[in-house]
Amino acid sequence: MNISMRLGSRKLRYFLFAVLAAVAVVLPLLVAPTSAHAAATTTTRIANFTAGPATVVKGKSITYSGLVQRPSGKTWVKTGAVTVKVYFDADGSAPKKLVRTLKTNSSGSFKAAAVATVTGKWSVTLPAQGSYKTSSTSVRVVKVVPAPKPTSSKPASKWNCPSWAPIKGNAPSKIYHLKNQRFYAKTTPEICFTTEAAAKKAGYRKSKV
Repeated sequence: MNISMRLGSRKLRYFLFAVLAAVAVVLPLLVAPTSAHAAATTTTRIANFTAGPATVVKGKSITYSGLVQRPSGKTWVKTGAVTVKVYFDADGSAPKKLVRTLKTNSSGSFKAAAVATVTGKWSVTLPAQGSYKTSSTSVRVVKVVPAPKPTSSKPASKWNCPSWAPIKGNAPSKIYHLKNQRFYAKTTPEICFTTEAAAKKAGYRKSKV
């Protein structure tokens, strides 16, 4: 009877010891900060951030660039290669959205381009990584405008211009003809203009009759 009780007591001690050992391993993982965040002690900044041009035609390119730095004494120096995240906040919408993740070069510089679609705010963030703390840029607004309408066109046929560009331009003579003028119907145009101003800008003069 006593031997059986001693064996049971020994098994119970082994069981409790195993449970405590498992808790000792798991508990620090649950309550301690991750090593990446715990080690983030170095201040950073993203210098010389630009996004532009400030106004761009829809479908053209927007270029953004910057330089990630860390302090060294009283100066700022390069960080080396790090990861940055590019955000875009379309005009009238919220919140900003992550549109790209970039790796800087060995000097901490980055540069990339995007197709202009709508007006909005561009910004870049350096997430905490290694010993570097997070930092972000201020926003840069890029206005996207519609492409300008064309002011001239090729003829619709040998004798006719398209309805939206009805002015006939005769290339050899550099003379343009309006619909109400004498030689309009007899002119075979090489180019057609939307307005007289467009024709004059192209170096043409108005027919005298």
